[in-house]
Amino acid sequence: MPRSLPVARAWFALLVVACTASARAADGPSFDCTRVTSQVNRMICDSPDLSARDRQLADHFRALLGRPGIDGAALKREEGAWLRDVRDAELLRRSRHAASPAADDETQPFLVDAGLWTAARSLRGSACATGEELPHAAGYGPVPGSLAVVYNGSLVRARRKSGADFAFLLDTREKACRVVDVVALPPHALAGNLLQCVVPADDGSSTPQSMGVGLRRAGQKTPMAYWEVDIARGQLVRQPLGVLGWSQRVRCQEPETGE
Repeated sequence: MPRSLPVARAWFALLVVACTASARAADGPSFDCTRVTSQVNRMICDSPDLSARDRQLADHFRALLGRPGIDGAALKREEGAWLRDVRDAELLRRSRHAASPAADDETQPFLVDAGLWTAARSLRGSACATGEELPHAAGYGPVPGSLAVVYNGSLVRARRKSGADFAFLLDTREKACRVVDVVALPPHALAGNLLQCVVPADDGSSTPQSMGVGLRRAGQKTPMAYWEVDIARGQLVRQPLGVLGWSQRVRCQEPETGE
């Protein structure tokens, strides 16, 4: 087991305490709050509890870096992955739930093995090979029967690795290809293939209110999940159809392009 793993466990334990217990903090977090731009860092700066926990995490991290035999580069990579995929995701989820519990409940991510999820997320930012948007060398293969969903400047493909299914958003603008986002999918037997979905405009205009991909259980008309494709930001954004009033308006169909 890598020597750096205890820090992830300590971080997670401290995060849970930070979100459920009170801590008295006289100072701010371990970083300069006057220079923050991210939503998560603003949340930490605004919370004395989270600021105190952030300082504890920073102190713990520096102590681990000073230990003999610790791989500093590996520890920093693990720290970055944990901040992005665990801490930030959890704080943003709690923020969304506080703002709209119904919307948060409707957009809960599908569960997947943590190791497989980390591996899939690590592909973001990587280039795609022509005609093979996700390298088979990484262990991802096509999901049988699932077709690619194409929008202007983007491509969404379902891929499977070790029995887990994912949807990858690929930026194909400017005659290039780059992996920009990924979401975990439920088992194919429960949700079927990725569908091409559109939410028509309220005013009847030809420009849709939303375009994306969805999943629908066999025999049902309403999608069980819908992700809006935001290629400008490089994101697949899960939308709460019920809260938005889109459940009866969204139109989904099998995509017309194949593998």
